[in-house]
Amino acid sequence: MAVARPETILATKIRNTEPDLAFWLRKAQSESGRSTSSMIWDMVRLARRRGRLRPIDYLRYQLYRPSLSTAERASFVSPRGGHDVNARLSPPSLELLSSLAVDKVLTNVVLRAAGFPVPDTRAVFSADANYGALSALRTEADITAFLRNPTNLPVFGKPVNSSQSVGAASFLSVSPDGAEILLGDRRSVSLAALAAEIAKHFHRGYLFEELLRQPPEIVAIAGETIASVRICTIWVPGGPKVLYAGVKLPAPGAMVDALLGGENTLVLIDSQTGDVLRAMLSEAGGRREITHSHLNPEAPIKGMRLPNWPQVVAITTEAHRMFPGHGILGFDVALTTRGPVVTEVNTDPHHALYQFCADRGLLNPEFRALFAAAEADLARRQNDQRLRDAAFAP
Repeated sequence: MAVARPETILATKIRNTEPDLAFWLRKAQSESGRSTSSMIWDMVRLARRRGRLRPIDYLRYQLYRPSLSTAERASFVSPRGGHDVNARLSPPSLELLSSLAVDKVLTNVVLRAAGFPVPDTRAVFSADANYGALSALRTEADITAFLRNPTNLPVFGKPVNSSQSVGAASFLSVSPDGAEILLGDRRSVSLAALAAEIAKHFHRGYLFEELLRQPPEIVAIAGETIASVRICTIWVPGGPKVLYAGVKLPAPGAMVDALLGGENTLVLIDSQTGDVLRAMLSEAGGRREITHSHLNPEAPIKGMRLPNWPQVVAITTEAHRMFPGHGILGFDVALTTRGPVVTEVNTDPHHALYQFCADRGLLNPEFRALFAAAEADLARRQNDQRLRDAAFAP
């Protein structure tokens, strides 16, 4: 039987990975012994709460479990509920970073200028934008010429303004005749077709940067693909601190660690020590706790300590200080052979990793107290800025 080929070489949109609700309801009923009607009533009530939970959130986080209290269920948030929390702490209309963060090139430029470690930019494809001294690729032919030159490889590519790793890929080597290029998932594809696809689907900009390498202890659990450390920082009185930390381990054969399909392991990290507290494997039918890498059964995860953790914390909390108009930020950090490297800054971070792996809602009592303190401190900084502006007004 012929295997259906993907319509595009790269992922050009977020894939619909939502499971069948009927299947999940049957699974929930089997696991909990609860009736479908009682769970649906739960869903209706939670949808009206601050977390704005959807049925799929209720089922994915297994909130039907009888062991959970009403307050514990209500502490979980949907993506929209998480956005509401972020918007209160980081009003998007008040900060330059809100517009900077959607442009990965500009984010890198700003962080590099301030002395923070970021990937080296090799070239940027954009028909219109000017990024100063950075090598500009203006046409499909320019992309082809850049990738055909073996001295430019290996390289990692990603759209300038996308999310969830759409369009991201690693490009390893080009064939001797320059007709094909080897991707990080070991597919050999037409270079001309790839360049045409990038020019068509990512015409707003596509970034080529150095292909980062991980130290042996991270390769052992994640393979060669970068396993991003997500550091969510919150600005409370006294300055930014880590709210939570986790790691996304890639699915087998994937070029990125995002949830684009397949099995991913989400890892909860002790924000003080860098120790792995828990690892949860995401599967089509739910989740299960594991102690060893799903990519390498010989490599234990639980209990390991991530390298250079104090440096990771210092880099992200100090980088947050550059943007005092934001009470909450999500940093993606790669643990590399040259130390921690900031790969992205998110002004509206998703909190699914924390909730999924910690089995605890974002609106738990501890975090709610921090959110209240952060919101009050943000109001103070905004008022101080208004007073300074008024003092220098003509």
